[in-house]
Amino acid sequence: MKIDRMELLGVVVTDLDEAVDRYTRLFGLEFHIFTPGESYPLADAIAINDSAAQIPAGGRIAMDTSGMFELIELPDEQPGFRNIHYRVDDIEAAKAHFIAEGMTVVRDLYAGPIREVIFDGATFGGIRVCLMQYDGPSFAEVATSGPVPV
Repeated sequence: MKIDRMELLGVVVTDLDEAVDRYTRLFGLEFHIFTPGESYPLADAIAINDSAAQIPAGGRIAMDTSGMFELIELPDEQPGFRNIHYRVDDIEAAKAHFIAEGMTVVRDLYAGPIREVIFDGATFGGIRVCLMQYDGPSFAEVATSGPVPV
């Protein structure tokens, strides 16, 4: 199993517009704000209204164009890091490795061209680990490249 690289950090925010403004000022990032079913091609594929959902139904997300940060608006949750995404070249081997290390899978899905396995944050200090396998230079580019099959 090979972890290619940490792809992005998911951060819970209570006010997406305010958070985008702050992250832009702090880090000089440019963000795209997406609403499921509106403009984020993968949102419908991954917006499952349960505890493992990336974007709860009706929620909003912002992704910076470099693919470093994913800001997830969850007004009823505590702000902070929510997930770490790692890109892997063999997701089945990586999944087996993490399970052998005591981590629990909460979702194993395809979001268009991206295969993603999400592990419960309770098994990793409150932060969900997300493994992703896909073709393309970056998650940000694949996720925003246009409509994908659901």
